[in-house]
Amino acid sequence: MSTPTGSSGGKPSSNLVSLITKWEKLEITSDRDLYQYARLMRAIGQEMSLRLEMDGDWISALLSQYKGKWYTFGVQSKIRGKLVGAHLRLSGAGAAKIMGMSGVKMWAAFQRHFVKPELDAKAKAEAKKNGGKGKSKGFTIGDKPADGTPGGRAA
Repeated sequence: MSTPTGSSGGKPSSNLVSLITKWEKLEITSDRDLYQYARLMRAIGQEMSLRLEMDGDWISALLSQYKGKWYTFGVQSKIRGKLVGAHLRLSGAGAAKIMGMSGVKMWAAFQRHFVKPELDAKAKAEAKKNGGKGKSKGFTIGDKPADGTPGGRAA
């Protein structure tokens, strides 16, 4: 008997094994490695969530085939099978989603606590070097308009 997440050859039907292998081999030495780590965590979380949801459905279907008491006509087994499968589907899949999102949140926190202060310090140093003259004309994010209106235009 095979599970829905495995094929008859014993080889997984998804790339979860390769994702975990990449995750184990990853050495974090730069911000690009940290970004790759976050992406792998998200991908592993999504894959695990999908697998646990499918396995929960499979277990529910498997257990609902059990012949319970003769006078319940198998309804009792179907209800109990759904309860057992729901734990895997809801709790397990939810935990995997949270695990995947933790990688994304880790990357956002890294950006907020390390990258943004570096960029702010670099911008201050550049402004000091230019003698406080006007800002560059290029595209920027996070600048406040001089007149206080959104977009810098008068209403």
